[in-house]
Amino acid sequence: MNYIVIKKEYNNMGQRRLATPQKDDTKKRPQSKKSNNAVLNSTTTRKGEVFRAQRRTSENVNLRASQHVIDIPVNKSVYNGYGGEQFSAKMQPKRTRGGKPKLRIIPIGGVGEMGIGKNMNAIEYDDEIIVVDMGFLFPGSDYPGINYITPDITWLEENKHKIKAHVFTHGHLDHIGSFRHFIHRIPAPVYGSKFTIGMLDKSMADTDTDFQPDFRVMDPLSHEIVQVSKHFSVELVRVNHSIPDSTAVIIRTPLGVIIDSGDWRFEESPVDGQKFDLKRMTEVASKEGVLMFMNESTNCESAGTHTHTEFDIQYSIGQVMDKFSNSRVILSCFSSQVHRLQLILEEAHKHGRKVAFAGFSMIQNLEVALRSGTIKIPKDTVMKMEDIIKLPDSQITVVCTGSQGEFNAVLSRMATGAHKYMKIKGSDVVVFSSNPIPGNEKNVVRTVDGLMREGSDVIQNGKTHLTGIGPLHLSGHGYYDDHVKLINALNPTYYMPIHGEFHMLVYNARLAEEECGIPRKNIFVCDAGDIIEIDVERQANKAGRIQAGGVMYDDTGAIVSEVVLKDRIHMSQEGMFVVVLTVQRGTGRLLTSPDIISRGFIYLRDSEELMNMIRQYLKQKAARSFAGKYDLDVIKKEIKDEVTHILYDQTRRTPIVIPVINEVGGLKTVKSTTASASPTAKSTPRNKKSIASAEEPRMTLPTTPRRRFPQRQVPDTEANDTKARERQDFRPY
Repeated sequence: MNYIVIKKEYNNMGQRRLATPQKDDTKKRPQSKKSNNAVLNSTTTRKGEVFRAQRRTSENVNLRASQHVIDIPVNKSVYNGYGGEQFSAKMQPKRTRGGKPKLRIIPIGGVGEMGIGKNMNAIEYDDEIIVVDMGFLFPGSDYPGINYITPDITWLEENKHKIKAHVFTHGHLDHIGSFRHFIHRIPAPVYGSKFTIGMLDKSMADTDTDFQPDFRVMDPLSHEIVQVSKHFSVELVRVNHSIPDSTAVIIRTPLGVIIDSGDWRFEESPVDGQKFDLKRMTEVASKEGVLMFMNESTNCESAGTHTHTEFDIQYSIGQVMDKFSNSRVILSCFSSQVHRLQLILEEAHKHGRKVAFAGFSMIQNLEVALRSGTIKIPKDTVMKMEDIIKLPDSQITVVCTGSQGEFNAVLSRMATGAHKYMKIKGSDVVVFSSNPIPGNEKNVVRTVDGLMREGSDVIQNGKTHLTGIGPLHLSGHGYYDDHVKLINALNPTYYMPIHGEFHMLVYNARLAEEECGIPRKNIFVCDAGDIIEIDVERQANKAGRIQAGGVMYDDTGAIVSEVVLKDRIHMSQEGMFVVVLTVQRGTGRLLTSPDIISRGFIYLRDSEELMNMIRQYLKQKAARSFAGKYDLDVIKKEIKDEVTHILYDQTRRTPIVIPVINEVGGLKTVKSTTASASPTAKSTPRNKKSIASAEEPRMTLPTTPRRRFPQRQVPDTEANDTKARERQDFRPY
């Protein structure tokens, strides 16, 4: 605090003149405590400023690392079930025993989160629960070292005795990816279509458990209804999507019918000949009514409907093979698009080409498709990669993964020359039969640039005006007009948008209200963990929350804690700075000059002045701190804070500072003996073991079986292909 002395003066008329302030007396200022370290005293940055900088960095790291954390999300949408009022903990209703059972619908994941994925919903009535889907989510570059995130199933584990069935809509990873992590923790019979069950069974190969799920294949074409428990029965209904055997799920409950749409689109001419079974859905709606329709939201913002089919894509691929008849054709697409792989095989067969498949996930999915009879390969068309490269270029077609520009995917390795069998050359033509997933655009552009630097032609979807080639991709999700058509056909009492980011859910809800006439109070935009309760009078309301969130996994399938993620993010932004002191135990004397390690912060050779400053500080700190009795933990804390202060003063950055103090030796001297000084050693032949060594007990290490690491998971669907579509010029097939 500064003290100012005001001298009052008066003129002859008795009026007070303006005050004249005197100089500030600096001696009266509170003096900050000086350190006994000259380097620390030479800094010009206040401790408070350093603290605020650390806090800003910490807040940024926490915000970035907690995008998957779900506590009480902000949801003031008019469709939130509380009339637009933000839910708070005090609104959580108390659970009461007795009374008539209520039907509860609980999204465990997949709604309004940091991306699209983690799809998982629970339906509860009385003492029974059925679970629909178990997906995971790819977080992207925001989460360094994280391969995927699964839902938090704490509530389901607490109630696993109630779980009577797991039902799956289709085989994409955002719907089945968590299965191998969860099924042995919440066991129950598993229901799905033939191809979907095959994909689930394949995923179990990457687990370390011996658990064998109870798989039960259902036939959606026969309208088979299975009573899975006392209160629940399920029926699968065929829908069209970008993976075979996709279905919606009809769940019959004591209070009415619930329909989970799964992922869907309408197709006039599907590859397998099986159209969206709207007739069956409409029949159920007219005869039984639909109490709740849970409908996916991914592309509901896109206007209109699909303007082309998979057969138009086949025609475009044929155009490529005609135009580049003497070139190797390399096609990249999602590994789960089995029907598209079927059409590529047929088109290659027509053009007298052989086909090789590359990419672990693609080959795995093909094996599942072959076992389930989903794909038919033309005779003498498929060859191994090591054999196809021996053929003339005009006969070679390679189908591979890497359409999203992943660094280690097959296509990227071909471009860089790191692939075992193929290197891109100038006469090649590379076709991207996909759209970039939003967020992957830079990676795709990098891959395209690498391919074109090698001189190859690159053909992408949506660039007909540049290439003369028609459409090369078809989204697996319905557009605005498709949603209106489906909702009106089912005419549900209640409506719940699922499978989408928050803005998608809100647009889906608005569509249902404005285009389909569903009352606003009957539409629920939920967050993961929200509970919708429907009573015996069929009145639905939001009824609090359960625990929800996410669990992170790395490439090896191991769980990663939030602390580790935060350190990774902090180091990626600010770097790491390690100081190592080696002191003599007892005296505290420095035995060597302090060692300094910098990673991702500064290059030591370019910062000699700063390094000398830090070493000078450490020497002074050691000389004063290790005299007499000392507490290592206290000294480490002081070094951490003070080194951070010096570094911020000099660089305006706050790296992770790690002090390491090694205490070695002591006051007692330790005599060392050599082999030549030992009489036993002299008398023992060199090729014989000494008696002393023979008598020494051998240390046995515990033998543990070698762990099998799963393959790294990569996106197998466009999932959130919400970019505006460009109209294509193409001839109908």
